[in-house]
Parts: sequence; C-alpha cells; structure tokens
Amino acid sequence: MTKSHSSTCMKTKNIIFAIIAVMATMIATSCSDKSSRETADGDNIFEEAVFIKGSPKGDGQMSVTVVNPWDSTGVLAEYLLTNPGTTPATTQEGQTRLQLPMKRLIVYSAVHAALLAELGYADAIVGVADAAYIKTPAIVERLADGRITDIGSSMEPSLEKIISLKPDGILISPFQNAGHGVVDKAGVPVIECADYMETTPLGRAEWSKFYAMLVEGIAPTNDRIFKESREQYDALAKKAAEFPDKPKVITELQNNGTWMMPGGESYAGRLLMDAGATYPFAGNKSPGSIPMNYEKAFMAAQDADFWLVKSFGEEMTLDDIAGNHPLNKRIWAYANKGIYYANTARSNLFEETPFHPERLLRDYVAIFHHTGDSLRYYTPILSR
Repeated sequence: MTKSHSSTCMKTKNIIFAIIAVMATMIATSCSDKSSRETADGDNIFEEAVFIKGSPKGDGQMSVTVVNPWDSTGVLAEYLLTNPGTTPATTQEGQTRLQLPMKRLIVYSAVHAALLAELGYADAIVGVADAAYIKTPAIVERLADGRITDIGSSMEPSLEKIISLKPDGILISPFQNAGHGVVDKAGVPVIECADYMETTPLGRAEWSKFYAMLVEGIAPTNDRIFKESREQYDALAKKAAEFPDKPKVITELQNNGTWMMPGGESYAGRLLMDAGATYPFAGNKSPGSIPMNYEKAFMAAQDADFWLVKSFGEEMTLDDIAGNHPLNKRIWAYANKGIYYANTARSNLFEETPFHPERLLRDYVAIFHHTGDSLRYYTPILSR
C-alpha cells in the first residue's frame, strides 16, 4: 500500500468516526430532551392507584388513562380533560375529550353517587341506576322530588330516559370482556370506573381525585378527600402495628359448602393486616377471593379470635351463625363472643368505605385491639 493511499484511508476513517460521534451526541441529546419533556409533561399524579394514570398537559388539561385491570398491558379508555377557558389540545387517536366541569352525569353505582354528593356536587347527577340501593340522603331526596331520574336497572337501563336526560357523561363500572349494553348506543361519553378492581384500600380511594376533576375541573383541591383519608389511614395502620397482640381474624360465612376467603393480596385481606390482625390466608397471594371447601377453611379458621360477617336487612344472632354450618360452633370466635356483623341495609359501609377506607380500618382496629372507640359499621353478636 502506498503512503498516499494509507493517508487517504486514515482521513476516511477519521471522518467516519467524527460522523459517528456527532450522531451519538445528537441521539443522546435527543433522548435527554425527550426524557426531560416526559418528566416535566408526563408525571403521573396517581401514587397509590395502579389502574389509572393522569398526566398534566399544562394550561388546564390532563391526559387520563384507565388501564385494563384484566390485562395491565392494555388500555380500557383514554380521556383528555379540559378546563373551561382553555384552548383545547388535539385529542390523540382513541382519546375522548371531556369538557370540564361536567354538569349532567348519569351514575350507575351508589358508591360514585355518594362520592359526588360528598364533594358537594349532587346537583351534577341527573340520573342513577339501581336507585333502590342508594341510601345517601342527598341522592334519595333528589330522587323523591324528581331532580334525579331513576333510569332503571344497571343491567337493563332505559335508553329512552338516558337520551332524554342529555348527559355529559355516564359513570359505569366495567366488566371483563363486556360492553355497556344500550349505553353504547346513546352516543354519550362513558367514564370507565375501574376503581373497584384496585387491590389496595388507598389505591381505590385515590380514584376520588379523578371523579373530583370531572365535576369541579382540574384544581389543586381535587385531592382533598383522598389526602385526609390517606393521612388517617396511615396513622391508624401505624397505631395498629404497635399493638403486641395480632389476633387471628376470619371473614364471612360459607355458602353451599364453599367459603370465600379474601386473598392475601386482595383489598379485604390488606385491610385486615393493616389493622394488625393475623390473617390465616395471608400467604395466598390472590388479589381476589379464594373459594375453599368448608373443611379446609375450618381447619385454618377454628382458632380465630374474631369473625367478621355481613348481612342485609336482618339482625344476626349466634343461632344464625350456628345454623350456617354445624361446625361453626366449634370456632373459637363463636364460643368467645368474638363475632361482629355489619348490616349493610342499615349502614353505609358499601357506599362510604371505597373512598374512605380509614373508616372501616378504624372499626377493625377498635374491634381487634379493644381501643374503646365507637363502631361505625359493625356490632357484636351476643344473643341467640
């Protein structure tokens, strides 16, 4: 190889290396810029919930993604929330714009109706499904005087009534591999309320921030209910952890030989453990309920100190517990009068606790550790 040819090759290599270096710098800078933009413009405002993500877009707008609870790699719905007086950003493909505040809502669940009333926006509800199950006074009053319309069963609502109410949106709890029936024909934005699929008490409670945005616009006060709930919940859990005794606790009753027990990673299971209880099925990492045959459940539950059950409309006695299964009388909580029940026809346990888990936790701590605090939902079963 000649000297001139060698020199030419070296120059060529240097040019190539220089180009590669410049390109690497450009790529790194581009990635850095993109990363900083995503951090600044894409922070998720939800810290505890896993099935909802909210990214502020600046100038009074928020991108909200509802994650598919049955396939966390998928998306159930995407929304672009826009405050009044804001220049609307362009929606992305598959994204639904929700102009805030929403003033005419149809609500399928008593849980969400109760939350909107607590937020001070009962007047934003124009229709509800399954009205017979609603106990929140502000909603019951408006149903009675006609300000809120009963659209019928959530399974078969009246499409005619839905359309006549001209709602801005409909709040519905989704189900796996299912549409929304006649609502899909109404041409109204559907708000996917997947909060009930969260597996932690505070995870579900945090959805209150999203529902607050819908009725009052994006504001710093959207988290007011959740903030107070989390502070009280954490304080109670810390208090419970300091008690040396960890009583064993079981829940509910068997039905036709099957006893549904909360999984160790479930909403109900976590509440028990946060209350300082020993839960015999904590090792089962199911995020839902575990169906067990009675004999297997009994073997683990027979020395339970406390037993929590629910009823609807009926006052429960020890005879009711004994009549559920012959072996129930051999469970220690039965003999030791450690059975407590919640009459859900009388109390607002189902309406209140999804967004106020601290209220249920307070009952649990009072029961398990004899703190002397008054009970909100549960009462001991002492009589036959």
